[in-house]
Amino acid sequence: MTFSINFNGYDISTLISGFTAIDRNIGSSWNNILSDSIARYGQTFLRSSLSAKTINISFIKSGVPGDWVEIREQLAKVLDTNEPASLIFSDEPNKIWYALPDGAQTLSENITSLLATGTLTFLVPKGYAESVDTKTLNNDNSGGENGTIIENADNSVSVLINNNGTLPIYPIIKITPTAESGFFGIAGQNVLEIGNPDEADEERKTKQTTIADFKTQSDFDKNFIDATDWTTSWETNIPPIPNNSKLKWKTDGIRMSTFSQAATWNGGIQRYDVPKDSTNQYPVNWHAQFNTFFIQNNARQAGRFQLYFCDENKQPLAMFEIFKGGAGQNAELIFWLIGGDNKMHRYTAGSGNGYKPFDASTGKAPGGVTSLFDAAHGGQAIIKQGNKISFYWKGVAY
Repeated sequence: MTFSINFNGYDISTLISGFTAIDRNIGSSWNNILSDSIARYGQTFLRSSLSAKTINISFIKSGVPGDWVEIREQLAKVLDTNEPASLIFSDEPNKIWYALPDGAQTLSENITSLLATGTLTFLVPKGYAESVDTKTLNNDNSGGENGTIIENADNSVSVLINNNGTLPIYPIIKITPTAESGFFGIAGQNVLEIGNPDEADEERKTKQTTIADFKTQSDFDKNFIDATDWTTSWETNIPPIPNNSKLKWKTDGIRMSTFSQAATWNGGIQRYDVPKDSTNQYPVNWHAQFNTFFIQNNARQAGRFQLYFCDENKQPLAMFEIFKGGAGQNAELIFWLIGGDNKMHRYTAGSGNGYKPFDASTGKAPGGVTSLFDAAHGGQAIIKQGNKISFYWKGVAY
């Protein structure tokens, strides 16, 4: 079988005479962080991490110098990317490395032997490959390699999912009710509840209308508005923080995309006007789920990041905020919600008086190792059920 390598949709094996060596190594480079120690022997282990991964591919190309001019141009075209692209090896067709060229890509031309040798060097920022397989667990294959589904005596269902990979997985759970139901509960490491567990399902309800569904940057840009008129007009804006920066959808979530370079303080506000449904009424129940990204690169920089949900009169209903108040790395998540006085109030219940602190230089919670703002862990949500508003943060409802 011919060995092939595909990068960014191009089959590199069609451009060369053959591959002579591939260095994929075992995993990525380990970084072990140790503390300075006054003890006589050794040091104290703090934490470890994996670096980005480097993959080297050596190849040959036979022919005359004119052939080598062509392969230089063709490979340069294939490698011309400014972001990680798919790198697939034919001996592992179900794995994708998201890589980009790194350093010098070499080609040594030997006119005497009419043979050119070269090396392509790729950098994998994540350090690991991702599977392209989708595994489905259902009643038909329960008890097999994918996991087990158990129907309990109380009509609940227990699901054990087998992770055959080497990293944590985050399953997509799709629930299709066969009858009207007012409540769904999913219990795992965290608990997610939707609806009212006390609702008696005695009659079929009117089908709920989807009033908005944002899945792309274009959806976000068309429906969220830079609230530049709210610099000082609401209780949530504490002077002297200006609204001088832009908050946008970028890559896989919402983040500060532009900064006022001359200012120490940067603030960005986005507003979404919750629309009415097909009956021209505001929906009694709605939810907004989104992913944010917040990592502070400059310890001196401070500011805020706000997402408002409002009615047609710009009256705020609920708001999600990330706030960094000065020098240092401490930042915090704050929830705001509307009160009976039509003013916004900080949610103050729970530990930390309602504030959720994290390290702004890494996006990690104090004492934890999980990033709060990446695509896998960073999902946040605001859910309105009647006159009750819940905030979800790291899978926990407040």
